[in-house]
Amino acid sequence: MRYLFTTVPGLEDVAVEELASVGATQASAVSLTGRVIAEVPAPPTSLLGLRSVEKFGVFVASGSFRDLADIASGVMAHMGEIKEYLSPNTSVGVSCERAGKHPFKSRDVEAAVGRLFKEAGYPINLVDPDVEVNVDVVGDAYYVWITSTKSSLKDRGRPYQHYAALNPIVAFAMAKLARVKDGETVCDLTCGGGTICLEAARAARVRCICVDISLKHLRGALQNFKAEETDADVLWFDSTKLHRAMRPVCDVFLFNPPYGVRIPADIHKLYRGLAKSISALARGGARVAVVTPRWRAFLKYFRGEVWERRVIYQGGIYSSIVVGSL
Repeated sequence: MRYLFTTVPGLEDVAVEELASVGATQASAVSLTGRVIAEVPAPPTSLLGLRSVEKFGVFVASGSFRDLADIASGVMAHMGEIKEYLSPNTSVGVSCERAGKHPFKSRDVEAAVGRLFKEAGYPINLVDPDVEVNVDVVGDAYYVWITSTKSSLKDRGRPYQHYAALNPIVAFAMAKLARVKDGETVCDLTCGGGTICLEAARAARVRCICVDISLKHLRGALQNFKAEETDADVLWFDSTKLHRAMRPVCDVFLFNPPYGVRIPADIHKLYRGLAKSISALARGGARVAVVTPRWRAFLKYFRGEVWERRVIYQGGIYSSIVVGSL
């Protein structure tokens, strides 16, 4: 079966690697599109546990375009393939996600493609269709695919939601990029609701230490750990002073520090303090993966070796995952 998988733009290769682990024989992607096309000899139900994927479905076609008419023509050319998934009374919905600058809006794509199905005699349902046809437009390319699961795989159903929670797909990717291994100790110095440690525990069998200055968020993290039967050491502490209370125990640092937009803070003071704690708490050869749009501020104080600065697009802004070692 040939599928299209969506992920956080910039993390396509992480999704490709995970798909290979479930038997994908071919996979291709263009960076910052958030789309991966792969041949996977497995039914959709066996793919619901993927950690690096948001949604997926049956891939139909992709191509380049000059205008909206080109997109509609591209869908029309593959209408026969789409009809294999429809019956005469099947209701159809058309959804478009668009990234980039275009002389049309997402709803214009949905209306143009929706007319094709209406003219073919299929009832249109904009709320809860039997079959959802996606026509995504990213840059100068379009992707046509049929949704296999309507709910997003990134919605983990955790009881506590931090108001600035990190996308769990990004958290999982950070663990993979930092090469987390079984038996290591992972330290999240700004843990919030515990998303990073929960995802790291799915990437490998690790010990997690979660630290936060907010007791409210730590209580929420404990709720999430209990719900997913995940063990973690939780510390109510100022991470910039943590080196005064702990010996070097961390093999991997994974964290999502505040960056002064949704959580006001003195960023340079905070990042300087976090960098000092990292240096003091690290075991030999420790690795680091930090996600922030304020990557320059972080690198100003980080004293390790930088392996990679990975640009991703999430929450309407471009951020960077800085990966390195001490």
